[in-house]
Amino acid sequence: MSETLTQSTSQLPSDAPGVFVEFNKRALHALFDAQRVVLGEMATASDELLEDVRAEMQLAAEFTAKIHEAHSVANVNAVLKECSQHQMDVLSRESQNILRRNQRLVEASSHFLASASSH
Repeated sequence: MSETLTQSTSQLPSDAPGVFVEFNKRALHALFDAQRVVLGEMATASDELLEDVRAEMQLAAEFTAKIHEAHSVANVNAVLKECSQHQMDVLSRESQNILRRNQRLVEASSHFLASASSH
């Protein structure tokens, strides 16, 4: 959080324009703090999503290679079972990443709101 949000009200200027300027400055710092949190989470989310796409591409390439190698119905069936299990694992990991990202964002938001409302 910004240091200006944690300053006490006794440090405010005594004139009305000064108070207005100080209030706006604190609000601006609070908005910058919120923007920093959101942009940080967006950068993390994009990195994780890129990793998820890479995993999906790897899974598709692996599936294609295994289907190409399968020469019987039984082999194709085994490949389908194996690749569907891999797909479920990837989806589970993606869901956990989404949940973790949302949880971090909610925690950061609640921390930000608690800090802003206490001052």
